[in-house]
Amino acid sequence: MIPISPRLLCCAAMLKGDVICDIGTDHAYLPAYLIQSGKAKQIIATDVKQGPLNSAMGTLKRFQVEQDVKLVLSDGFDKVNPKGLTDVVIAGMGGETIRDILAAPSAAFIKNNINLVLQPMTKAEVLRSWLAENGFIITRETAVKDAHVYTVIQAVYTGEVQTNSPMQNYLGKLRRTDPLTKIYVAGIQERLHHKATGLMEAGSEAEANEIRVLLHEIDLWLNPNGGVSNDNTGHL
Repeated sequence: MIPISPRLLCCAAMLKGDVICDIGTDHAYLPAYLIQSGKAKQIIATDVKQGPLNSAMGTLKRFQVEQDVKLVLSDGFDKVNPKGLTDVVIAGMGGETIRDILAAPSAAFIKNNINLVLQPMTKAEVLRSWLAENGFIITRETAVKDAHVYTVIQAVYTGEVQTNSPMQNYLGKLRRTDPLTKIYVAGIQERLHHKATGLMEAGSEAEANEIRVLLHEIDLWLNPNGGVSNDNTGHL
């Protein structure tokens, strides 16, 4: 069996087409799984360093799928031929790094009805903000438990530019009724509490109060019976 993690399985479940680009493939477990399971017919798998690509080739040969996966040494999409691509998956990177890859000139093709599956390890709020401000909508999002609880985001370009509220940037389209969402949000709350405390100690009371307001909004979203209205939040 291919040693694929729960978060990569979650990514696989959000892929829609059969010609996929996996940016930052590392050991290529996801491409090997997609080909072997029949979820994809052809994959371009990239990494910015040759070492991971060598490991990736070992994985592909081990599972006898090397003929269906093209390995490319590339910084983001720089060396990727986008012709025929239906999906792009970027998993296991920080949200800021994913944002920078999507914002690069070589990524312009993702506006052509490409299904994006994004799995940020950190700073998901930065990625969500960038998506909204650059005409992408999040069509689906789910929390997944691996070593920690992460989020997996499915998005597509519509051209409709939006400005998220701070709460939307932190919660995205996560479902409140999902037990893993509560664990994921608890991590957010802990980080925000720590940040607010640091700002107060530094004398930045106004900024600290802004974070406290955000924390209150998140508390109300988690506990709607406490009096919050769910209108216009986009959450379920």
